Amino acid sequence: MSEIGDALQQLELKAKNIDELSDMMVRYFFDNLGDTQTGEKSSVLVRFFMTYPYSSLDTNLRQLVDKMLDGQSVHQDMKCLKLSATAGLQPEWNSTIHSKGHRILPLQNEDMLKKNIMVHNFIHQMGMDVSNVLNPDPKLSSELEGRVFNVYHVPDAIGSPHIPAQKEFVESYGVKSAIGLGGMLPTGNLFALLIFSKTKVPRDTANLFKNIALNVRMAVMPFVNEKIFVIDKDEITEEERLRSFITTQTSLLEVYKRATTENTRRTESVSFNIVNVIGKVTKKVWLYVCLIFISAFFLFIHWLEHIEFTLHLAAIPIEILFGALLIEKILERKKKTEQSKRLMHFRCYLFRSRLRNIYLANLNALKSPIISISKIKSASLEELKQMRKDAEHIEYVSLDAMETIITEYVPAYHAFYSFMEWTIIHDIDSGFENMIYILHFIEEVELFKHNNHDIHYVYEAQRNRSVMKKVKKVLAEGLFNFLDFLIELKKKDPALYYELLADYEESPRDTRIIYERRNS
Repeated sequence: MSEIGDALQQLELKAKNIDELSDMMVRYFFDNLGDTQTGEKSSVLVRFFMTYPYSSLDTNLRQLVDKMLDGQSVHQDMKCLKLSATAGLQPEWNSTIHSKGHRILPLQNEDMLKKNIMVHNFIHQMGMDVSNVLNPDPKLSSELEGRVFNVYHVPDAIGSPHIPAQKEFVESYGVKSAIGLGGMLPTGNLFALLIFSKTKVPRDTANLFKNIALNVRMAVMPFVNEKIFVIDKDEITEEERLRSFITTQTSLLEVYKRATTENTRRTESVSFNIVNVIGKVTKKVWLYVCLIFISAFFLFIHWLEHIEFTLHLAAIPIEILFGALLIEKILERKKKTEQSKRLMHFRCYLFRSRLRNIYLANLNALKSPIISISKIKSASLEELKQMRKDAEHIEYVSLDAMETIITEYVPAYHAFYSFMEWTIIHDIDSGFENMIYILHFIEEVELFKHNNHDIHYVYEAQRNRSVMKKVKKVLAEGLFNFLDFLIELKKKDPALYYELLADYEESPRDTRIIYERRNS
């Protein structure tokens, strides 16, 4: 789930519009979902659908809809389920234009929807009302798009009444299961991603796609402000888009937080630890006892027969015993060392590139203690530790100086988000709660700046004690983390330490020096 979420985030950054994004998404799922036993691709067909009003369709699609309705009157706001992207085994399954019967589906009323068994069942399994799809209510859109819906799951595709074209599709291409995810956007429009799999998908696996639906919605959100969705208005406002983004982000963070909490609770459970330790020790004890018994047996033979070769045989189990213990400890230590090294290099990359402006702004805005890059670079380890100690009591030049630091946090949102996901994927407990705190802070700042172009966030925070406390906490802990990392880096990898600081010194003047500082 974490890997897919990270991949979808990267696709969002590459895509230029919603069509490119949907095409990249179906291609990603088609190429990357596989059978772990055979190594083969699992997907037969992956498709992405989205509802659009009739008035927003191009001429060709409108003609198809008119033909399907056979001369019936058409309302301009009638919802139509459009095939936005497709990827599959057959060449014609890789282009929406070549789709014969699924390119567009008019949703004129519930009776027409019921005729398409698969779509009707999808909406039902998702836990949605058909009326929410046919006639979305703007008042309910924010409530619906904040929900995490169920998944569409057909565990046994063969013979299922919910999947048509049994002979020519299901049987011919070995489709065993179907899964789907979807949700509502803030405009009240439905999106749906369907996967037909050659690998049988159990319910527990299918349930994970509820969370992936949040990642898909996150990827789609930056494109929602285009005039492609309509409820009773031409387009969604930027404020509504940001609020929806925050809602989705909060849901996604809650998923990660819940998963981490459950894992921590299980790991820290006393009974679980006791059973786990006993299980491991018991397995090792039997091995140790067997090796010692074998060694003792050959020693007994030597005592009876005085054959020198039996001494060599008796030594082998003892060598295996101590060798196994030694190798196990070495491998365990090596694993921890490698994990720590990877984390350090990943953090160094973030500090040298995507978070650099934050820490430069923070250092340049300090009134006391005075800390500069050149001072850090020439400092000994003890002097660096003293800087960290002095930073416990910081004072900034002015509120404007603090606002500059706050402003630098906004474009660094994805850097903090990437770090949080990286630690989750690699099972590293490194400031997960702190990342959530910072991400929420950035979202609040971004929303405030959108609604108040001419007012500094720090001025507003000054009026509210709790908000100002949050600002000071984020800024101070940012400086603490920077200095703590430099101390760690100077201890473990001095060469990397000087490389990082050299990058900071070589930064363009307009990003490195924000306030004129005296060297006194």
